[in-house]
Amino acid sequence: MYRYKIRIENSVLLSAVALFIALAFYTSCANQGMPTGGPKDSIPPVLIETLPVHRGLNFTGKEVRLTFDEFIISDAISEELVVSPPLEKRPSIRTRSKTLIVAFNEDLKEEVTYSLDFKNSVVDNNERNPYYNLRMIFSTGGNIDTLRVAGVVKNSFDLEPQEKLLVMLHKNLDDSAVVKNVPDYVARTDARGMFLFDNLKEGTYRLFAINDANRDLRYTPGAEEIAFADSLVIPWAEFRAEPDTLVSGADSLLISGNTYFFPEPFYLRTFTEHIPDQYIDKISRDTRFRSQIVFNEPVADTLGIRLLNQEAKDWYLLEHNQNMDSLTLWVKDTLIAASDTLRLELAFSKLDSLSQKYLTRDTVNLIFTERARPEARRSRRDDDEKPEIVQFTFSDNIKSAGFDLNIPILITAPEPIASFSTENIRLYDAEDLTETPLQVRISKDTTLWRTWRIDHNWQPDAQYVLEIDSASSQNIYGITSRKFRKQFTTQKEDFYGSIILELSSVEDPLIIQLLNNSKEEKILREIRTSVNGRVAFDFLAPNKYKIKVIYDTNHNGKWDTGSFSDSQQPERVAYLPEIVKVRSNWESVFQWDMKPDPTLRKSLIDKEEEEQRLKKLQEEKMKQDQQEREPVQLDVGGRNLGMPGRR
Repeated sequence: MYRYKIRIENSVLLSAVALFIALAFYTSCANQGMPTGGPKDSIPPVLIETLPVHRGLNFTGKEVRLTFDEFIISDAISEELVVSPPLEKRPSIRTRSKTLIVAFNEDLKEEVTYSLDFKNSVVDNNERNPYYNLRMIFSTGGNIDTLRVAGVVKNSFDLEPQEKLLVMLHKNLDDSAVVKNVPDYVARTDARGMFLFDNLKEGTYRLFAINDANRDLRYTPGAEEIAFADSLVIPWAEFRAEPDTLVSGADSLLISGNTYFFPEPFYLRTFTEHIPDQYIDKISRDTRFRSQIVFNEPVADTLGIRLLNQEAKDWYLLEHNQNMDSLTLWVKDTLIAASDTLRLELAFSKLDSLSQKYLTRDTVNLIFTERARPEARRSRRDDDEKPEIVQFTFSDNIKSAGFDLNIPILITAPEPIASFSTENIRLYDAEDLTETPLQVRISKDTTLWRTWRIDHNWQPDAQYVLEIDSASSQNIYGITSRKFRKQFTTQKEDFYGSIILELSSVEDPLIIQLLNNSKEEKILREIRTSVNGRVAFDFLAPNKYKIKVIYDTNHNGKWDTGSFSDSQQPERVAYLPEIVKVRSNWESVFQWDMKPDPTLRKSLIDKEEEEQRLKKLQEEKMKQDQQEREPVQLDVGGRNLGMPGRR
């Protein structure tokens, strides 16, 4: 029985309930008190009639009508409605009384089964209760195509469900069809990333999903996300007879059965294809001496810089980020820095249509605008004081209490350094009156600019002092560093916990990442392995963490996106199916089968939150049971007087 018929039967029951409530309200009108407005409407609209009928045949009309038991709001329908096969012109949506009208602005194809998928866009006029997954099918021919293709679409990097993506089936099997042609069938994913085609003809198709940012029903390489199935899609169905052993006739059993649809559900992973297209994305000059130049692609060592409005040599210093696409330009020459505008010619490589490199040049202006400063009040005492010697101060990562045993001390200069006498850095035990320097390893950090690492074999719950003599360092402008001194205490050993993973079924190189428990999933640590066995994240602060693994199939030590042009899927990822709460002085051990899961499951269970949720449900049920057991007093007329002893 179709859904709208079921809703009609339900509406009779609802009407009876509504009548009973109305009578009860009428009999209590004599009670004085403030009106409450009645219970909140939580019932979605009920579909009572469609024209044509659901799964109707030989449709020749220009519009479809759906009539409900109450007024509805059609605001979101135009955005959410998906008609498959797709139409060249979007249909018009309007309402008349309690009827929703979908008018087609073009002739429908002959002998085709159409589906109208409204998702949850139809809501009632009172409380906006949605009619969930409303879907209607009809045919312009003499039969209904009933073959199905279903599946799930998730993001390839974090396995999050992809909602409202356009899923497409193409009869044209050429690789370029998804770029050039409108698909033969379309569907849209729901909040769980699920999609369904259930009105398909027999045939062979290619399956894609895109976010269709420009709404042209085609894939724009590099600008839109895409997912694709590796295999061709050939939908088919099979009826399997199943004898009913509970019901039998005189000589034979009653035969029933079910129709099974194939192929099995598809699990697609979206990615953004990397299409090299080098250009200057952003420029800024926040001080006279420092500017930012951001490119769309890494520039590596191919960037050339020439100052156009002045003659200068060796006038700048460049710093780049790890991706080599964001550059910090430091002006070393103070006379050049005094200019409000620096006109630069930037030379960098681009790729032509044949993916061949060629050199291009672009001209940019780095403009500095002096901010107005409020005049400070001066006194005679100010005039008598000697001017302070200008020096810079190192920033650091030192925590005065509970400094992490796992990390080095990092000190960072605000500007590029010309010289640094690291022998003037001393670490000693705070309780050592002789201040005998401890053995440390000092090195320049390879990932952070202007930063030095100070490594030591930290002892738990110990007090240290770090000192750096004044003028130990000098920056490119001749300014020296201030004296630096900080005392700190390291963390206690029993403060930490650990996560131990016992891996099995390892076939590919793995990158196992410790993430913080947030949507951004910041990487805290990484371990690489390619064998079965135990890996451990030690000395972890008590907190909640996620564990993610990257299947590093190309052995390059990072996650790689896919390439549709090369039929290359993105590298797989997976998550430990539990959010791990690390406790002090405790080991959390997990068995983890590393065989890739084709269904792309990401079910991160937070046991602490789950226990709290169950406890709350139990408390609410106990409270409800207690209220039901308490006696209720009624007066002679049957009116509720409440609980004994209450007013």
